Amino acid sequence: MKLKKFTQLVVCFFLMCPVTLAAEKQPKVLLINSDAAVEKYQVTQEEFKRAFSHPVLEINLNDRKWGINQVEEFLYDEYPDLVYCIGSKAYLVANKYISKKPIVFSSIINWQRLPVTQKTYGVSNELPAEMHMTIFRFIFPKIQKIGIVYSERYNSQWFNKTMEEARKMGVSIIGQTVSKNKDFLPALKQLLPNVDALWLISDPVIMSDKKILMEVFKKCDAHKVPVFTYQDVFTEYGAVLTVSVDDATIGRQAADITREILSAGMIEKQVQYPAGSHIILNLKKVKEYAFPYNQDALGIVNQIIE
Repeated sequence: MKLKKFTQLVVCFFLMCPVTLAAEKQPKVLLINSDAAVEKYQVTQEEFKRAFSHPVLEINLNDRKWGINQVEEFLYDEYPDLVYCIGSKAYLVANKYISKKPIVFSSIINWQRLPVTQKTYGVSNELPAEMHMTIFRFIFPKIQKIGIVYSERYNSQWFNKTMEEARKMGVSIIGQTVSKNKDFLPALKQLLPNVDALWLISDPVIMSDKKILMEVFKKCDAHKVPVFTYQDVFTEYGAVLTVSVDDATIGRQAADITREILSAGMIEKQVQYPAGSHIILNLKKVKEYAFPYNQDALGIVNQIIE
C-alpha cells in the first residue's frame, strides 16, 4: 500500500512538472510605444496585443512617468526576452539599452537610416514600389509620366528599381535628386511641365519641412498635377491618391514575427513588407483636374472623397 501511494505521488509530481516548467519559461515581451496618443500607433498596439494573446509589459514614452532614467532602470530590471517597438523613438531607446535582445519594430519611416543588428526584425512602413505602380495604373490607366523628387543618400537604389518596374508597366519615371530640403521646390519646378503626376515618397531629406511640403501641394494644385503619396495625412493637403499601410494589419504581422522569433530563435527575412494597404482617392480633385480615371477601379479604394 505504501509503495502504491509513493508511486502515485511520483506520477503526480512528473505530471505537474511540465506545467510548472512551462509557466517558468513563459517569455517576457515588452512593448514600447513612442506615443500612444497617436491614433495609428494605438491601433497597431491594440492589434498586436490582441493577436499575440499573451501578457505584455508596456511603456508609453509620451507618458511623463517614463523619463529616460525610469525607462533605463525598468529595462535593466525586467530585461525582457524580446522588445516590440512602435515608432522610431521607441526603437532607438531599445537599441541603446538592450540591443543584445531581439527587437521587433514597426511604424518607422525609412527604417534603413536606423542602427540595426542581427537581432533587429520588423515590418517596413513602406509598401513595395511595384504595388504602388500597379494601383496607380489600375486607377489611372492613361498615366504615362510620373515625377519623383528624392535624395540619392536614402533612395538611390529604390529609385533605380522603381524605374525598372515602371518601365515594365509602360510608365516613365522622371526623377530629380536633391541633397537638401530647400532644393525641393526648384526641383519640382523642373518636373511639373514634364509629368502627369507627382509621386511624393518617403524620404527624410525632402520630408523634413512642413512649410515646403505645403508649398509643393499648392504648386501641384496650380498646375493641376495630381499628387500620389503614402500617408493619409497628406489627403488634407490635397493629395489625389494615398496608398498607405494598414495599421491594424501591421500590428498582427508584428505579433506573428514575435511568436516566430520566440519559438524558433530567429526568422529568415528580418524586415518584411506590410501585408495590407489602405487606399484613399480624392475623387473631388480628380474631377476638378479633369484627370481620366477607371471607374471600375473604385472597388479597391477604401475611402473616396467627393
